[in-house]
Amino acid sequence: MMRADAVLVALAVASALGVVSAQHQARKLHAEHEREQARARALEVEWGRLQLEQSTWAAHGRIESFARGRLGMGAPTPGQVLVVEPQS
Repeated sequence: MMRADAVLVALAVASALGVVSAQHQARKLHAEHEREQARARALEVEWGRLQLEQSTWAAHGRIESFARGRLGMGAPTPGQVLVVEPQS
């Protein structure tokens, strides 16, 4: 009878240790999940900022003023235009 009690106590202790270990692992995974969600939100914010920056740099007026000011470009005169017709 003493031996059966010792086996039951050992099983109860092993079960309790298993529960504690599982809870600890679950808490660790939950904390990691929260960190990754925060990182994903930060990356979404950065993505939005980069899209806004790209649209600013690619604005038609900005490109045109850059071409005229820094590169000295302008609309071609009618004599500079050459029309190429496709061959049939």
